Amino acid sequence: MTPDNPSHHILAPTRSVYLVAGIVLLIQGLSIFAPMVILGGAIQWPDSLDYPPSQMLPLLLEQLAAVRLGYGLYLGYSLLFLVTGVVTVRLAGRPGPLGMLGLIAIGAAAVSALARAIGIIRWLTGSTSLAEAYSAPGLSPDARMAIEAMQAAINAWGGAIGEALGVAAFAAIWAISVSLLILRDRQLPAWAGWSGLVAGVLVAFPSLELFGIAPPVSIVLSTTGIQLWFMALGLLFLWRALRKTA
Repeated sequence: MTPDNPSHHILAPTRSVYLVAGIVLLIQGLSIFAPMVILGGAIQWPDSLDYPPSQMLPLLLEQLAAVRLGYGLYLGYSLLFLVTGVVTVRLAGRPGPLGMLGLIAIGAAAVSALARAIGIIRWLTGSTSLAEAYSAPGLSPDARMAIEAMQAAINAWGGAIGEALGVAAFAAIWAISVSLLILRDRQLPAWAGWSGLVAGVLVAFPSLELFGIAPPVSIVLSTTGIQLWFMALGLLFLWRALRKTA
């Protein structure tokens, strides 16, 4: 009998694993508030995602430093989701080879992190360049309209990838897969699985926009649900780490 590939195994739930997982989940849950405060105060985010280019481009240039800081923090938060996704899968299932649910969850977390990053980068690169061009003196009406059309296209494309796919669809696939793993393997309390299913359904709603359907809940409400789930899991992992010191 050949030994299993170590890369396919889940780490044993030692005290240090629970401690790291708890810290990562709490950071993931709380760190969204930094870009929300910075961008909300500077450009009225997330309402500004729907602003017309004629309103958004001057505002973007006026608050460029805050936009770069806020979206830079948001980018870090989004990339952290891959770590969060992997760590949670490791503790949600039984020790041993990763099964189909675990692989689906990790794959969804990776795609979600990448899609979020692509969506955010539009505000740090293309949109800022267009904002600078839009402010050029002596710009003709035709050139102004062309820049507005480009900004509208970039925002729609980046929003579909970042918000609809990254924040919503693939994050929902991850949350639901992890929750089913929790309920199946019973390594974590059942409430963690059931509440994760609710969070997964909530966070999926904004992806309905891809099919021309208005979501029944706002992206802020749907995102808040999964953030609370992150923090609940983080506290659970920290509690288990403390118990193992006894």
